[in-house]
Amino acid sequence: MNLTTFDKNMSAIAFAEAGEGDTARQILSESAKKQAGKSPVPAGRPKPYSKTIIFGMLSISAYVLLFTNEKLVTEIFTMGGWRWVYPVGAAFFFSFIHGAFASNLLSTLGLEAKK
Repeated sequence: MNLTTFDKNMSAIAFAEAGEGDTARQILSESAKKQAGKSPVPAGRPKPYSKTIIFGMLSISAYVLLFTNEKLVTEIFTMGGWRWVYPVGAAFFFSFIHGAFASNLLSTLGLEAKK
């Protein structure tokens, strides 16, 4: 049977509560010796600094272009007919660029989703 660190800590607590302090210290010292050789943080993937910067700059540039050409964008997007593709395409474009930036930023900050 393989005991986890939690199991060992709970065993030490039980012995300490029963008045067996020496046994509790022995259990805790064994787990401390085994953990001494382990790396505290496992090596992970490299952080995506360049992707974060690239997608951030693309996102900012796209928003600046959109808002500085507001009248032109409104004219073209409201023409009707088959031109419904323009606003839908723009929404997908902004969603992808901003989503990629946000994902890479969170990865750069070390925030990852649970698996």
